[in-house]
Amino acid sequence: MSTSFARQIVQDALRIRDQERVWVHTWDHSFDLAQEIVEQAQLHGAAAVLSVTSESSVTHVLKKAPQEAVNTPIDHWLSGVSKSNVLIVLDGPEDPGIYKSADKSKVLGVTSQITRLLGTAFFSQVRTLFVRTTGFTEKAAKTYGISQSNLMNESNRALSANQGEIVELGQRFESLLSKYREIHLSSSEGTDLRFRTRGKPRIDDGIIDQADIQNKNVFAQLPAGTITIPIDESSAEGSVIFNLPRAYLGETIQNLRLDFKKGQLTHTRVLKGAKTIEQALHAGTEVKDRLTRLAFGINPRGSTTFGQHTDTLIPGTITLGLGDNTYIGGRSQSNLVYDHTLNDAIVSIGPTAVIMEGKLNF
Repeated sequence: MSTSFARQIVQDALRIRDQERVWVHTWDHSFDLAQEIVEQAQLHGAAAVLSVTSESSVTHVLKKAPQEAVNTPIDHWLSGVSKSNVLIVLDGPEDPGIYKSADKSKVLGVTSQITRLLGTAFFSQVRTLFVRTTGFTEKAAKTYGISQSNLMNESNRALSANQGEIVELGQRFESLLSKYREIHLSSSEGTDLRFRTRGKPRIDDGIIDQADIQNKNVFAQLPAGTITIPIDESSAEGSVIFNLPRAYLGETIQNLRLDFKKGQLTHTRVLKGAKTIEQALHAGTEVKDRLTRLAFGINPRGSTTFGQHTDTLIPGTITLGLGDNTYIGGRSQSNLVYDHTLNDAIVSIGPTAVIMEGKLNF
């Protein structure tokens, strides 16, 4: 499996070519896949570098090292990546439970290093693939109280989606998002939120081809199947209630409500995971408490909600994000990146209701 997946990443997703400079970053538990990717890249004539974050070193930082260990700029790493042609990041520690009870200032310092890496790569137009599947480990599933086999089955379903179908649905959203900036969400549970988008919508079909490069759409994920666009961080007005759970820093966040006034987050209410959300917002920097990202699910094979990234792929879902959006071409910077999905709202782009309570309507 690792060899065929590595070949898919190198040949299909990124089209790595002779003499390209490739940087692969992994956690230690996914080292074997990372090594396979490096070897496949080398077979295509690329010069590949492999870097590794160990879970033990992160645990040590979170428990014993001073705050400076995560606050010191990682310019030496960013410099190397900015001079690459391709960046591949394998997501997640084996056990996200290491984040749960740790100081959230340190946790955000650790996790924001990857966000800065992705933002730098986008700014430098480095073709970047963020591989989510490596974070779907047995320990992660246990931490979040879900079945790993079910999660992997859902991930594999999403990976098997037809690229053309993802693009076709994405283009339908793109047509509206390029024409209208006003978004409205409402639901019988109390959601009533308006905001404006800015910038270009970007379809992620898991492949970065020449057309994507020409359009400066150089960021993709696996599993893929979203269309994303930055949000004007000063525009959010009203309230949103997320009916689905969200796995975040070793905790499952449930029944989260966010209230906004003139773009500013003014109030939060959480049934489960309140301490984690409150501590993360307190430890966050810059645009930590503003909506900055919007994503629609466009993967026709996405179906089951687990509170994981696969939820964002499902047609009929909408995902909103707080914090940094530089990795999708936005200008909002933060050490905080938080996304949450809902599928019970009526969602309108301009005058068109595109989603009606979890079902596509256009």
